[in-house]
Amino acid sequence: MARLFLTVCVLLLLGWQGAEAEQVGERPPAVTLRTLIAGTCQEIHGYAESLLGTGVVRSAAEFFEMVLRCVAEGAASGLNVIAVYVTEILRVTGFDAALPRFTPEGVAAFARWGLLALIGYWVLTIVLRLLIAVLRRVFWVVKTVLALWLFGLMVADKTATTDTTAVRLAGLVLVCALLTLLSSASEKSCAVEQRLSVLESRLRAVEKRKGD
Repeated sequence: MARLFLTVCVLLLLGWQGAEAEQVGERPPAVTLRTLIAGTCQEIHGYAESLLGTGVVRSAAEFFEMVLRCVAEGAASGLNVIAVYVTEILRVTGFDAALPRFTPEGVAAFARWGLLALIGYWVLTIVLRLLIAVLRRVFWVVKTVLALWLFGLMVADKTATTDTTAVRLAGLVLVCALLTLLSSASEKSCAVEQRLSVLESRLRAVEKRKGD
């Protein structure tokens, strides 16, 4: 799975770099978003070549470019035909509007950016889930250490009376119970959402099998 994801990313990034190299000539280096993306692409490209091999990556990139070019040409032709019909319909209804002409290069660039956005969304979702899980663990550790420290201070306070110490401990226990309930409620809601998504995917698979 990791190799497949890495291969797809490399193919998309190589295609994007090739298209940018054809459209943009040599420019002086500057620290921009494009240079950062280009540097990241080069690093991923080098890692993929060391992992899969130069020949495999080059062949896969050429095949991906060929498939993307064919699909972009077909999609551009279809969109141009649809644009002609829409223009005629608008002209008949009294609206004199000319729709833009679609080119294979524009469709291919749109497809590359769309796929990169989807992959970025997927990666960002995974990273955020891991970050939230780590933050929950850290919050639990901090809460436990802080509760133990406050408990030690309350018990070791010799100037406080028994009633004062009991009230303080009751407040500490109440706060810890509320924090535990809030954290457990959020975890249960996340677990329920995951189970619902799994059940929906299974239901769709069953419906698809029945349809076949």
